[in-house]
Amino acid sequence: MSAPVDRLRDAGWELPPLPTPKGLYVPARRHGDLLHLSAHGPFGADGGFTHRGVVGDTLTLAEGRAAAAATALSLLASAAAALGDLSAISGTLRMAGYVNAAAGFEDHAKVLDGASEVLDAAFGPEARPARSVVGVASLPFDLPIVTEATFVIGADDG
Repeated sequence: MSAPVDRLRDAGWELPPLPTPKGLYVPARRHGDLLHLSAHGPFGADGGFTHRGVVGDTLTLAEGRAAAAATALSLLASAAAALGDLSAISGTLRMAGYVNAAAGFEDHAKVLDGASEVLDAAFGPEARPARSVVGVASLPFDLPIVTEATFVIGADDG
């Protein structure tokens, strides 16, 4: 069992089952010391989506943050499958979030903070990524958020 998984469990989070791709792509692709993760939605323990809807309309900010946390756990499940162990990851280089948001909604960064909290629990705040977040008019499957990331494998040079 990897130390990141233990830290996640201590924080009250569990990795979901490996999500099934919803198109013609791979969930993770390694290149050198980088692991690039495709956009992931909020998968849950039952293999289905944990949340659906529009943040600021049918979902609250708190529900959006919970959906973002679920996307981060889904990313980590794919990373664990690709690498065999999350302890090979030294941090997150970059993360991007796309929030299905109501017109006028302005707290996109607070939504993505839900994913950042999961990554902080797994790898520590010193391994935080550079990140971007934008609001979009819709997402596949009526998802409230999708998140993609690039993880650093091995020593992080900064």
